[in-house]
Amino acid sequence: MPRPAAPGYRAVPARVNPDVPGEKQVARAAGKRIRALREAKGLTMAQLGSDRRGRVYFERQYVWKMETGRVAPSLAALSHFAKRLGVTLSQLLRGVK
Repeated sequence: MPRPAAPGYRAVPARVNPDVPGEKQVARAAGKRIRALREAKGLTMAQLGSDRRGRVYFERQYVWKMETGRVAPSLAALSHFAKRLGVTLSQLLRGVK
């Protein structure tokens, strides 16, 4: 279960850094791969962002931004998505260059 944020602190998703060569392409490729796996499993963006009990960990808007390469997902987010999709992290990122 995620830790609650410190009082007055709001977690902001990591945006793609334009100064890092190739990061935008990697984020976009990872997002396409996650979207393909999500659609193959028949999950909505909201379902992908929550656990099996319906607890929301990632809002639908975050999932959309991640799938379109607008934000770079954290390792924790990738781990959650892999578990929800029933694959390993390496399978999740297979073919992402």
